[in-house]
Amino acid sequence: MGHSKRTLPVREDLWQPRDQILDTIIRRCLDEAESEEGSEGGSTIMGGAVMLAVLGVVILAMSGNAQAAIGIPLVLGAGMIGYMILKASADDGPRHATLAVVGGPGRLPAGYLVHADAWAAGMAEHVAYLPESQLKASVQMCRDFPGTVDDLILFTGSIAIHVPAMQHATPADVDRRARDLVKVGTPILKDYLAAHPPQALPSAESQKGKKKK
Repeated sequence: MGHSKRTLPVREDLWQPRDQILDTIIRRCLDEAESEEGSEGGSTIMGGAVMLAVLGVVILAMSGNAQAAIGIPLVLGAGMIGYMILKASADDGPRHATLAVVGGPGRLPAGYLVHADAWAAGMAEHVAYLPESQLKASVQMCRDFPGTVDDLILFTGSIAIHVPAMQHATPADVDRRARDLVKVGTPILKDYLAAHPPQALPSAESQKGKKKK
């Protein structure tokens, strides 16, 4: 998206969502993405090693200098490995498609905005365009918000339209605006949840009872 990757936002209460099924799916998607990135890196190293070996043979054949035939490929190989290490430390790889199986990061429940594995699996890139005040406000409201991450972002953005932002905002201004967004959004959420209380999922025991009938 052309934006720097943000760090995982942490709520003051340190809450993160817990859902055994979703957590397992996200972890599996993340493991598969990391495995693919690792195999691509290994293929690059193998390809580079073959090219350097060929280069050494060519140098030896043309110059007859065994020292140059060994030394030059070694120097180039060290440079290639150093470049790959720096690149790996600066970039964790593209994660936009990691959670495609669940519709992408934006289709996860709103609470997953602060989920560590979801953040590593593409959530950071998904919200990279968000103004800092809107991200902070969304984080504060994500625990109670009944929709998806994208729904929450849209909700916070709709409020932000009516809360003026300063052109040259300081960190304190950003925090103040985030609090203002939460101040407006929280009563709306409470009213909605009071009128539409979330329904509890049927327990395993109740499901067994239905089957017996």
